[in-house]
Amino acid sequence: MTANEDQEMELEALRSIYEGDECFKEISPVSFQFRIGELEDTKAFILDITWPETYPETAPTMSLDAFFNNRISADTKQQILSKLEEQVEANLGTAMMYTLFEWAKENQEALMENHKPVVTAVTLTSSSDVMTTASTAKKKEKKEQLTKAQKRRIISRTDNKGELPRGWNWVDVIKKTNRKRHDSKLSEESSITAHLRLEAAKAFSDFHEYETIGDSPKLLRSMEELNGDDEDEEERARKDKRCVHEDTETDSGTYLSVRSNRDDVDDKLPVADFFCGTTTDDGQRKEDALSVTEEKRFLVYICGGYKDTVAERSALMENVYPRLYLYCKQRGYEFSMVDLRLGVGTPIAEHHDTVELHVENLQRCQKTQGPNLIVFVGQKYEVRSLPSTIPREAFEAIVRVVERDQQMSRDEPVKDLPASGSRSSITTDSRSGSFIQDSIYRNYLNFGEQATDSGLLSQSSHSSFSEAEEARLSPVGVKSQGDLDKDLTLLQMWYKLDENCLPPVYRLLPISSHHPGMLSVDRECRRRAGKDWSAACHTLWRVLQRSVGEALGQEEASLLLRTVLDWELEAGLKSVGDAPPEEHCHCYKRLIPDLNHNLKSEHISQYADLLKGKAQLDPVLTKAHQKFMERLHKKLRHTNIYERNVGWGRRGLNPKHNHSHQFYTERISSHFQMTVINSLNKVMKVTRTRGHFDRVRREAVRVQIQEEIQRHVNHGLHLWKGCTLRQTFLADVKRAVEQSRTRPILLLGPPGWGKSTIMAAVAQLAPSWVPGAVKVLVHFTGVTGESRNIRLVLQSLCVQLAEAYCPHTQLSESLPQLINEFHSLLGLVGAERPLVVLLDGLDELSEEHGADLSWISTPLPPNVHLLLSATTDSPCTQTLQSARPTVLSLPPLSPDDITAALKTKLWTDQRRLQEQQWHLLVQACLGCPCPLYLATAYSESKLWTSYSPQASLSLPASLEGLYLSMLARLERELGKQLELMDLLAKDEKVLQEVTSCYSSSSHPRIPYVLWARLKRNLGCHLTEVRTDGTWVYRWTHSKLTHVCINRYLKTDDSRMALHADYADYYRAKSQHAHIFQPLAWTLDEEGEGMTKSYRFNLRKLRGLPFHLVHSGQILPLLSECMFNYEFLLHKAWGLSVLDIEEDLNKAVLPDKELEDVKVLLGALEMSRAVLLQDPCQLASQLAGRLGQMIIEDRPVAKGDRLKFSYLHALLAQCMQSTLTVLLPSSTFLLPPGGLQHTPLAGHMTNVTALGGGHRGPLGVTSESDGSLRFWDLEHRRIIRSLDPVGGVVGDSITLSLDDRMLIIHMGQSLQVREVESGRVVYSESDSVDVPVVTTTCDGQLLVVFYDGSHRVKVFDLASSCSLLHHVNISMEREAIHRDRSILLSNNSIKDYVLFAYRSGGEAAVFSARVGSVLCVLSAQHGAASMQAVEMTEDYLLLFCRYPYKRDGEIVHIELFSTVSFLYLRSILGCSQDYISQVTVNQAGTHAVAFCPCPCTGITELVTWDLETEDHKHIARFPAVLTRGLCFDLRFCLGICSGQKYLHLWDLTSRITDQTLTYNIHKLRSDGTQEVIPMGKTPRYAVCRSIRAGTVYVWNLSRRRFVCRPVRVEHGLYGSTDVVLARDFKLYILTDRSSKGSRFQTLLVYDLIKRSYVRRQTGITVIPCLQHEYRLLEEGRTLLGLSETRGQLILWDLDSGSIKHEIKPSQRESSVCISSTVQDLQADVTAHRETIVMPWDIRTESQSAKMRRLEREAQREKEAMRRLEREKYNCIEQYLLSGDEQVVVCSYFAHHLNVFSVVSQEHVHTLEDKPSQLSLHTAAMTHTGSYLVLTHYNHDQRTPYITLWDLHKGTVRKRLRNEAGVCCVAITDNADRVVFGVTGTNRLKVWDPTQRTYRSISGYGNLSIDISSKVYVTEGGAKAILLSGQLSLWDLEACTVLSVLSMDAHVRCMMPLHGRETCVLLGLSHSPALISVRSTFSTVSSETPASTDRDLFGESSSSEEEEGS
Repeated sequence: MTANEDQEMELEALRSIYEGDECFKEISPVSFQFRIGELEDTKAFILDITWPETYPETAPTMSLDAFFNNRISADTKQQILSKLEEQVEANLGTAMMYTLFEWAKENQEALMENHKPVVTAVTLTSSSDVMTTASTAKKKEKKEQLTKAQKRRIISRTDNKGELPRGWNWVDVIKKTNRKRHDSKLSEESSITAHLRLEAAKAFSDFHEYETIGDSPKLLRSMEELNGDDEDEEERARKDKRCVHEDTETDSGTYLSVRSNRDDVDDKLPVADFFCGTTTDDGQRKEDALSVTEEKRFLVYICGGYKDTVAERSALMENVYPRLYLYCKQRGYEFSMVDLRLGVGTPIAEHHDTVELHVENLQRCQKTQGPNLIVFVGQKYEVRSLPSTIPREAFEAIVRVVERDQQMSRDEPVKDLPASGSRSSITTDSRSGSFIQDSIYRNYLNFGEQATDSGLLSQSSHSSFSEAEEARLSPVGVKSQGDLDKDLTLLQMWYKLDENCLPPVYRLLPISSHHPGMLSVDRECRRRAGKDWSAACHTLWRVLQRSVGEALGQEEASLLLRTVLDWELEAGLKSVGDAPPEEHCHCYKRLIPDLNHNLKSEHISQYADLLKGKAQLDPVLTKAHQKFMERLHKKLRHTNIYERNVGWGRRGLNPKHNHSHQFYTERISSHFQMTVINSLNKVMKVTRTRGHFDRVRREAVRVQIQEEIQRHVNHGLHLWKGCTLRQTFLADVKRAVEQSRTRPILLLGPPGWGKSTIMAAVAQLAPSWVPGAVKVLVHFTGVTGESRNIRLVLQSLCVQLAEAYCPHTQLSESLPQLINEFHSLLGLVGAERPLVVLLDGLDELSEEHGADLSWISTPLPPNVHLLLSATTDSPCTQTLQSARPTVLSLPPLSPDDITAALKTKLWTDQRRLQEQQWHLLVQACLGCPCPLYLATAYSESKLWTSYSPQASLSLPASLEGLYLSMLARLERELGKQLELMDLLAKDEKVLQEVTSCYSSSSHPRIPYVLWARLKRNLGCHLTEVRTDGTWVYRWTHSKLTHVCINRYLKTDDSRMALHADYADYYRAKSQHAHIFQPLAWTLDEEGEGMTKSYRFNLRKLRGLPFHLVHSGQILPLLSECMFNYEFLLHKAWGLSVLDIEEDLNKAVLPDKELEDVKVLLGALEMSRAVLLQDPCQLASQLAGRLGQMIIEDRPVAKGDRLKFSYLHALLAQCMQSTLTVLLPSSTFLLPPGGLQHTPLAGHMTNVTALGGGHRGPLGVTSESDGSLRFWDLEHRRIIRSLDPVGGVVGDSITLSLDDRMLIIHMGQSLQVREVESGRVVYSESDSVDVPVVTTTCDGQLLVVFYDGSHRVKVFDLASSCSLLHHVNISMEREAIHRDRSILLSNNSIKDYVLFAYRSGGEAAVFSARVGSVLCVLSAQHGAASMQAVEMTEDYLLLFCRYPYKRDGEIVHIELFSTVSFLYLRSILGCSQDYISQVTVNQAGTHAVAFCPCPCTGITELVTWDLETEDHKHIARFPAVLTRGLCFDLRFCLGICSGQKYLHLWDLTSRITDQTLTYNIHKLRSDGTQEVIPMGKTPRYAVCRSIRAGTVYVWNLSRRRFVCRPVRVEHGLYGSTDVVLARDFKLYILTDRSSKGSRFQTLLVYDLIKRSYVRRQTGITVIPCLQHEYRLLEEGRTLLGLSETRGQLILWDLDSGSIKHEIKPSQRESSVCISSTVQDLQADVTAHRETIVMPWDIRTESQSAKMRRLEREAQREKEAMRRLEREKYNCIEQYLLSGDEQVVVCSYFAHHLNVFSVVSQEHVHTLEDKPSQLSLHTAAMTHTGSYLVLTHYNHDQRTPYITLWDLHKGTVRKRLRNEAGVCCVAITDNADRVVFGVTGTNRLKVWDPTQRTYRSISGYGNLSIDISSKVYVTEGGAKAILLSGQLSLWDLEACTVLSVLSMDAHVRCMMPLHGRETCVLLGLSHSPALISVRSTFSTVSSETPASTDRDLFGESSSSEEEEGS
């Protein structure tokens, strides 16, 4: 293959591997860039590689010259390149790019270990410095001159993300800033930040002294500077620029950027100091600050004509919106389309706030990224409107014109304006391109109280007038005196002077002021009122049209008489940030070419402006529309205006009845969708899903917690901005913080008294109160839905604490564990970094876990300050009193505070109140002096005008009354129903009311404009927050929540009905339910290693069970949620299995207890640890625990009910899982129902030792860092901690002397410490032997035995640990000292210590006071081995293990008298006891033992009743306990190696359970030694048990027999026999000779006939290991090894003789027949190797050269002799091909031999001289054609994976540099090799024929080791890996499909060959055979084997249909 071909193949592989990888960039086909590390990684670098023409035979060119690497020093670059060149040399001749990149990624830390960033960044300097530097630079260097083309290329160059580099537009920025003098101050801002803070603090402290409004700007400016000082420079520049626009004259489009007084609640808040942690050091503050959470949503505003664009807008909402919503949801974004015109026929509003409402919603959309304005225009002019407010000067000028006309009309007739008004009166000057001109109104263009909003003139107003009215209102001709009088009267009647505005304005009165019927509930009254208002509105508009031009000028007239669309486009067609309008605005322009030919149509008025009564276009309005379009084209580039033509139809534009119109709307919809998606893709930041689902979930949980934390920070910042009151109280809080060092501080106050604001202020001020780098944690209960769950609250706090004080610890998720971890983390807080925790609103915690606050306790650890707040007299307050907090009650607001606050608010809003109004407001606030009442009362006073009747103004005296008054007002104006959108549509009364008001609503949905208006009127009382992954609204304050509930949900039935409506909303089965309310939005990711992306509908997953429970619908809850597999899967995955357990605890039926719930809850608790790591195992865990239970749940008789009502359906759904899941055939995990353990968390690192106290249930543990924890097991929490001393990490811990002394043992070290003070009393570390300790005399005497010698020391702990005795003891039998060979009793009587040696059969009693052995106790049989010793008041207990029956053992407890030391009796245990730790209770009646079994991986807790001799197995635990203790038959406590959790059992309920009793006659439950599938009948498998002589036969296809074998045989063979199985026959080799050299008898047992069918004697089969025998030729031939293991032997089992010997043939060139023994012996003469340098060779003599060549020839000859000698090595191992045709043998040599079983010849010798070849890690194809193995090349010092062609005896392919390979598999055609590397969690895939190589990342806790096994299946598409857990891998998609976690070890595994993925598992603790299939296999089709007939009589005519 040529170099070019190699390059093409490698290039194709690189493109396939790195497709979509942002780290890889292809510059050209021979040049590449690869980024090592993430962008934000300071150690990242970019590697440039270029291929020469002869690559890969020559090295590629590598460079680190990219600009990205400028911060890397030259030395570091050289070091990186040198190490990379070493890798290149090692891979020359092969495709090395992937290897090189991956090696660089894995060794990034090593490559950059000496990296020190080089400072090359541009620093900000003052303008003068810049000028000086620039001038100096000009003199020093001359810049390179670039051509224009070069400059363009540089400018357009993008990085590997396709983005322009940072600073590409700095030139434009500088140009702009130079034009703004104000921006020149930016560089000085950092130097005055401290001054601004000081001034702001002064302003706050003197706030109450501000009496004049004119002084308030100083305060506000200081507040603004204070809140914004941490923003970045770009944000400050943008704000300053906006301030310039507000303070100076603006152009014709800037006034709408002034923010409304009613700001949306989702404004982005400035970043403050106290994010997750606040420090006094600026650098530390920036390091700890979290970034502001991205608002991941898009809002698109849709606007157009009310009538003429209905078809287009409706098509978008009905067809496109669901698709875009789904598109965004799949990528983790929210999407909404806001159309305030949809469903609304008339835009009339009571308060004339339509324009303000529209523009505010548009501005809200503009705050989001992506497209935010879509305009639809036709050929009809927009709605004309009346201004809602007119400045006093302007209105009085208009009145003067009207009065002048009135005066002139008395003298002579005056001609009026033209018919439809002059052109200039309704259009603007098109030259400016602006829709609204700059004018005297610029001060009123803020959409607040002074906004010049308009009352709208309906498009149907023309048709609403009678002909007489039209004639009267027509401006054509001369106005009579009476008409002019009426005009003036009408103008003055509807506009009233409002002097509460500054400056005063004339305000358009609400419609109901003169037409009360507008608010009537009677539809006819509303219709008449609307008609009257339309007439008045039309007249007013004509009056203004005629007069305003003359009074104010034509430009002012156009501004005053603007349209709604003018307002929207002026606000929307502006640059947002740096983006021009084309980035976010699009326009669809519709033209109807034949419109003029259909002017007589009855529908034409909806699409064109006609003259009244004529089929003619109104020329004035038509011209106005043309000018409007001209301005639109000037504002928006033509590329964003899409023109579409459509023909006229019979009903105008009607897509439902016209196919061409339908095609038109479909084209519009398709183009709109494509346009929006393209725009969204530019701004979306979609995180691509990589790795297994467990990693994806862990990352998702981390992101959710961080976003939740940031929301609380933002909320605190928002509250801090408004903290202007109670400065004195803050000083009190400061004093309390400084004084209450160990007690929490509790802030109490009634609702609305500002507790949350005070807490926000404390969070901001705490760093100045507490010395050190303070860490501040803040939590506001109720801000989000998650913030009310106490478990999630603690989880959030623990995450923040761990990040600050223990970064790499793994945290728990359950509440009890989080409580302990929270206290442990608090203990890590030091004086250099103190902690302040603020928890606000604890009385608002939800009902989950009973709002448990018991974790708030005293005393607090040092340097920890805890501040709490709650409502006075709440139940929460009473609970918190138990913590003895320092209570601070919030005082009422002072009169000065109230007055100052109201004056400041009035000045800010540019308002004033009349004297009586001011008095009313102040008196009301004084009557209820709380901040919330003040804010609410002031917001209500903003509705007051100067002409409002004083009698109509009132403010209730209480906050509740004020809220009720506000709700009553909203009910009058908006209706009496306050539910939302789709929920509203479910209420027939609401829908009927809306339909009567908006008759154009054609579908049962509430118009969005109603909700928008309600939201606007509620203002600050409604807050939008992001909860459960979506944006929802909540009441801002809890008090309003309670008021609304009491007002609208007065009864329990009404509350339940509301919950039922919510539940129905989530359960909707509508057309788009899969879009809007699925369980999750899924997206198939493309690319290698990518998995399907899931965005969970958390709101439904949380809300549906909640509302079903609270609506009393328990049965639907059970069927649709709790026993719905898909729901459980998504909830466990999207949330947590703990949330499922919380829901199950609520699923309580009033009349009965469901067994299903109890069993399911138990199964989930047992699998909790697994499901928290990998929720996708839910199906396998449920099937593995409940499978057998469900199969056995059958009715005894016809008509009987099943025990379980729901579990059957749940298990059936597991089989149909939407995920690929490995499903077991039956129960292979521990089933629920037994005694469960409780995990205790609190350790930050692994637990190393465990000890117990003597006074109550007190435990003490040691961590790997040496710290000690004391546990109160009664309450399951940590009560004390001790720091390590002297670096001692305990291996064992003992408490003594009434738990006042602590003895710690580590290796050869011993340490005695006082518990109270932690002081070390005694220590020793010079001992050679390992000390083993116990105590006696009630803990007073410490007895230390030394393992490895006979020394014993006795210390008196009561006398400062003084040494009493140091003696050597002796026993009758000499002990064999090994690790932990000494056994000591934990209990003691008098001064006795009972001890024994494991190897001996005796124990002894040692007297601690005397210092000698009192008595020796011997076991009753010499074969006994000691397992444990213990003593009670009456007995000395010896736990002895004896041989039992055949090949078994049993435990006896031998009892001796404590008085006479005589043997009394023995208690028998059972053969399943593996004694590790033994404890007896205080009464001496019971013994409890921990029995861990390393073979099975299971620990059992067993008990003996010493009086009744009753023996019980209490509990089983799926792990090996390394240490255990029992506390007086109540609590058992254990630890496991490498874990940080403790495991606690409460034995109280099970100690007397007689069903747990075991006896000696109960059969031992043994595992499976070997699984043998029956080849000709694949539906059966034979299993050989670990217990000798037992064989099971299993039917794999019959569901009825998945839990039990179809045949069991016992006693067929002994432990020394060899048994082989084939075709339901057992071939037993037995009857070995006396010398044990040969098997002499063959027995053949037929499993079907259940009898021996053959007995062959006289055979001579040489003994080998069991696995080295193979049956061939259908059982006629036996393959084994010779006695010397030098050759293969084939025995003929029919005759019993040797059939053939297969020997390796020796070639003539290798072995000479005449060679002597000496020729083959090694030359043992020592030769000193001399290194010959090249210059030595050039100068050496001829004789020296000859000697050197002779030495080299001799060395080569010796090497050949060694290789020849290896040919005589014995066989180490052999592999037999699947078709039993080829055998490969290894010899501990540099070669392998290949033999043919058919020809019985030596075929090939596979030789590799530099490598020793072995078959330990090897695999062979089924036909024996290829062999893959691993080896190490000693010459090159490189590991290899080599693929051998066994037919040719040659190497086919090699893969180098793969070290540590421990398991390997190969496909049948050898086109794919899969292998695993020790210590990693990756599988690697090598395709030799395609020359591709991939590395697949596994799941989180995967660790491949030498015991791992891997198999390929489905033609190499998938792989099965057994490495502690069973996992299924998709090798094509490079992902892990499924994982199956075990409770016990798997003894053996056998894959079944075929199309399906199926394996058979033999367990170590159970004889059950488990077949595991993936769900796509079980669902696909029935196994063909299931059609075979049954052979063991298991068929039944009455049995149900069986599944595979």
